[in-house]
Amino acid sequence: MAAVEASNKQVVLRDYVEGFPRESDLLVTTGTVRLSVPEGSNAVLVKNLYLSCDPYMRNRMSKLVGSYIESFKPGSPIAGYGVCKVIDSGHPNFKKGDLVWGITGWEEYSLITAPETFFKIKHTDVPLSYYTGLLGMPGMTAYAGFFKVCSPKKGETVFVSAASGAVGQLVGQFAKSTGCYVVGSAGSKEKVELLKNKFKFDDAFNYKEEPDLDAALKRYFPDGIDIYFENVGGKMLDAVLLNMKMHGRIAVCGMVDLLKNKFKFDDAFNYEEETDLAAAVKRYFPDGIDIYFENVRGKMLDAVLLNMKSHGRIAECGMVLQYNLKQPEGVHNLFQIVVKRIRMEGFVVVEYSPQYPEYLGMVLPQIREGKIVYVEDIAEGIKSGPAALIELFFGKNVGKQVVAVARE
Repeated sequence: MAAVEASNKQVVLRDYVEGFPRESDLLVTTGTVRLSVPEGSNAVLVKNLYLSCDPYMRNRMSKLVGSYIESFKPGSPIAGYGVCKVIDSGHPNFKKGDLVWGITGWEEYSLITAPETFFKIKHTDVPLSYYTGLLGMPGMTAYAGFFKVCSPKKGETVFVSAASGAVGQLVGQFAKSTGCYVVGSAGSKEKVELLKNKFKFDDAFNYKEEPDLDAALKRYFPDGIDIYFENVGGKMLDAVLLNMKMHGRIAVCGMVDLLKNKFKFDDAFNYEEETDLAAAVKRYFPDGIDIYFENVRGKMLDAVLLNMKSHGRIAECGMVLQYNLKQPEGVHNLFQIVVKRIRMEGFVVVEYSPQYPEYLGMVLPQIREGKIVYVEDIAEGIKSGPAALIELFFGKNVGKQVVAVARE
């Protein structure tokens, strides 16, 4: 008896990308897929339900050399984290009907040849899409970077760049629950309001409106920054270094009403509206920043460095604003790391996978009690995938960008 087949729409990379990506760099094609695993195989066939759009995927669209992750292959479907339903299984640990999350293809159906890397979804009383963000890789990134890398203490000052994104909105809420003073930066007025009114940041600013990032940071952190969660790099990192406290910590991670209203940040700001980022940061942290979760680098990091407190900490999570640049922005204030004895640590979230059950044990009760909120920006259908992913790289999304391929 012939195996049953079905049509399978896929999002394919046309060719390696240099500079800013375009929607035309991705192509939606239709093929066919067998709805059963090869006989004798340990593979698992899944139906993809939700696909995660993440900043690191921009790197994989380029031809990478010496990276911790492989490039996408031109002419083949791109891949990323997703929530899936098992259709057929040759693996003893997975059965038909199981809900799982892990790295899957950007297509309607995927044959997973190494299902050992997938996590089974045991808690279905929360939205399944959360496993692409809050309960998936971005959530673990926020948890590992903030708690494991930055070691926060009650009363410390925390700065988060790209704060309304999938990772930043959580870092801000984790910081508030720890008793820290939190300021976030974002790239639009809407995102700044979200930070302050939804996520309850203590304050927030639009970095695009700050001509002097150092001065901006000094406004928000007059006594310096203890912790910086780094998401952007470049000029922001330079400004942050000038504002770090002695022994501050920087987590370098590979990812604004929303922040204040939805995620309960104390405040938030739109970095695109800040003509002076250092001054903007100084507004929100007049006494300096204890902790900065860094997601962008560049001018924002420069401004934060100027406003860090002594012994501050910066978690480096990513450099989303640098991914599209042929020549990344330089950071000029790195000597501040020596002067202020700042600990700046890069991390890759997969190394913290064994601690996923610990993370779920912490965050699930807070979700159920309404103490943690999460904002998603969901695009419907696999055909919407290319536009959703490219818009993420240009900051057009509000909250975690997700593609809903099917709703079971």
